[in-house]
Amino acid sequence: MRSRMQSRALLVSIGLIAASALAYEILLTRIFALVHWQHLVAVAISLALLGYGASGTALVLAENMIRRRPALAYVSNALLFGVSGLACIAMAQRISFDPYGLSWDLAQIVPLSATFLVLALPFFAAANCIGLVLMLAGREIPRFYGADLIGAGLGAVAVLIALDWIAVEALLVILLFAGIAGAALGTGALGGRPLPVLVAGCAIGLAGLALTPPEVRPAVYKDLHRALATLGGELVAESQGVSGVVSIVDNRQVPARTAPGLSLQAMALPPRQAAVFVDGDDAGTLPASAYDTPSTAFLDDLLSALPYRYEKAPERVAVLDAGTGWRVAQALRSGAQQVTAVEPNRQLAGLVCQWHDRLNSPVCNPQRVDWQVQSARAFMASTSASFDLITLALPGDAAGLDGLRIDHSVTVEAVSAYLARLSDSGILAIEGPTRTPPRLSMRMLATARDALQRAGVAEPSSHIAMLRGWQRFLLLVSPAPLTDADRAATRAFSRSLGFDLVWLPGMRPEEANRYQQLRRPVFHEAAQAVLDRRPTAGPALSGQPVIDDAPYPHLSTRWHEAAIGLLTAAAEQRAQLDVGVVLGVVTLAIAGLAALVFILMPLLLLRRLGGEIGHHGMRWRSVAHFALIGAGFLLVEIAWIDRLQLFLGHPVYATTAVLASFLVFAGFGSLWSQRQPAHGTGRRMVVAVTVIAVACVLYVTWVPRLLDRLADLDIALRIGVVAVLLAPLAFAMGIPFPTGLRHLSLRAPGLVPWAWGINGSASVVAAAATPLLGSEIGFSGLILVAAGSYLLLPLVGLLRA
Repeated sequence: MRSRMQSRALLVSIGLIAASALAYEILLTRIFALVHWQHLVAVAISLALLGYGASGTALVLAENMIRRRPALAYVSNALLFGVSGLACIAMAQRISFDPYGLSWDLAQIVPLSATFLVLALPFFAAANCIGLVLMLAGREIPRFYGADLIGAGLGAVAVLIALDWIAVEALLVILLFAGIAGAALGTGALGGRPLPVLVAGCAIGLAGLALTPPEVRPAVYKDLHRALATLGGELVAESQGVSGVVSIVDNRQVPARTAPGLSLQAMALPPRQAAVFVDGDDAGTLPASAYDTPSTAFLDDLLSALPYRYEKAPERVAVLDAGTGWRVAQALRSGAQQVTAVEPNRQLAGLVCQWHDRLNSPVCNPQRVDWQVQSARAFMASTSASFDLITLALPGDAAGLDGLRIDHSVTVEAVSAYLARLSDSGILAIEGPTRTPPRLSMRMLATARDALQRAGVAEPSSHIAMLRGWQRFLLLVSPAPLTDADRAATRAFSRSLGFDLVWLPGMRPEEANRYQQLRRPVFHEAAQAVLDRRPTAGPALSGQPVIDDAPYPHLSTRWHEAAIGLLTAAAEQRAQLDVGVVLGVVTLAIAGLAALVFILMPLLLLRRLGGEIGHHGMRWRSVAHFALIGAGFLLVEIAWIDRLQLFLGHPVYATTAVLASFLVFAGFGSLWSQRQPAHGTGRRMVVAVTVIAVACVLYVTWVPRLLDRLADLDIALRIGVVAVLLAPLAFAMGIPFPTGLRHLSLRAPGLVPWAWGINGSASVVAAAATPLLGSEIGFSGLILVAAGSYLLLPLVGLLRA
């Protein structure tokens, strides 16, 4: 068996299976975005690791059979991975799960759990392939574990490149046949016959394609599904790539007519529009007919028109997250001479400009409008221009589904960068949706307050104005105090269009709550409390500023509030909770329960099945050792995925760059440990965890400032910077797991599959807990907690057992 295990074919097979599994994991983030919700990276990783946790239990149960017929076990699981990847996507889309209903309908936990179980199956099969090889590898464990990690890292890079050229459905088919190829390679290396496996696998794969052709459809509650289900809805344009799938739906029978922030006293209405969707979610509208002056008259009656009514009308305007271009059209209509439109989604920007050019619209006229395809923060870091007005619109989120969505564009650091790019009398305008009691609007006010104070402003309240309309707020921030003329223009705008004053320097309490009347002027009272740094009457987080280390602007519910609310509150009270946080808590509960089962069940089975499982102390040291590694690795990994979204400008880039860097360099660390002599493992473990801890501290204190200085680099160079920075940490993190597993294989080989499952189970819990924990202690806190988990490894003392 030893000579077979040294086969290069088996190494390639392991790498191919690992690459396919990681690619499938990244594809799941895209599939979740298309079918359900786009902010589910942690959930997708939890699904993957749920399969890895279950794998340990399965390997314990089947250990005797695996040792007798390793080729059969390997080929069965490799083929199962390839076939189930397609079938499970089809099955999951048939499960009726509505995340919006989770707050008031706890029965939604059942379809959520079913979705988890179904989508974990491909990862379970892939983990079985890797785990059984590690179980048989003995002293060669670091070598095969290194192949696993390096293959997974290369898979992350490959899928990122492929997403720009190949549809998700086609990539699923490619992964099917990658699993079949891995099965054939591994079978030959383990003593089986590869040709029959290849033929049978292709036959099974083709039959699976015929029975369940890959199709990714939006769920019934998605905006795109509703638009196409409406009488007359027609998909007229679509573009897809790494930034998502952009769809345009026109409807001549029931046309879209939306104008967020439109006054209830408006004299002009929006024209017939075509609806735009990104990954099935509403992303705005486009004019459906020829562009002319009358068709844009409604733009004068939007809440966002206020800055153009000031004494010094803005001539140079930057429109951040420009989307479908209505704010660009508003700036041009209001007399702006030069407009810079910044949009991070390349597919969206391309379709929008094609559409406007066809209508002879000036929105993409290069003589007056400069479109920049990059994130708002990256643009601000790369430009030296100054602007009279910078505008930013936040997406709607009526149910709090975006509670754990990361957004670096409206943090204290971001607002500080925007203020630095304004002219002396310039204005920063931030608009977004309102909820009662006030949440997002007050968080933005607190963020602006702190940014002004960071810029040296002693009295921020004199630099700020805030208004609200029907379910919309507008926050104006200026580096200079608002003039008497600007205050008068604000009051006149409020009176003429029926917008309520929330805050204006020198306003009287009776000036608030005049038009969209509430029982009490809760918005004005909350604004006064925020500016005075007093607690607000609303949710605890509503008066807290948003910072880069915890960039969750839509968050208003703490995770423990959601947990208590789920257990004790009535349905009406639960409806006030952020749905995104509720989903995170439920995911953590499912992951925790599953991890408990996957850790304890094998322990009972090991006692009954016999085998070399070591003494009682070694078993519990194994639990602690591999659980700490699994949790620590995932905490660092996800924290850096979240943190580097700011530097790389897009979640997919960040996810792929971090996963690839960590996995490839951790694989090199594992291969390095394979070459080291058996003696001195304890000393090497201490050195490795010390390097990890020191690197984590340096990254928390030094790296953010370095990344700020390099933010204007080209995206390819930024990805290279990420790889170089993460390499030392990842290399050291690749040493503890294979070192501990090799120690077990020599002292208590019966514990190896159990340890594999413990590592996966702890990773499941860590992946689910990271967004909730990160919202409380920030990314820096996550990294320091991970460093602490690695520092505990020498104290656990597995290598001394």
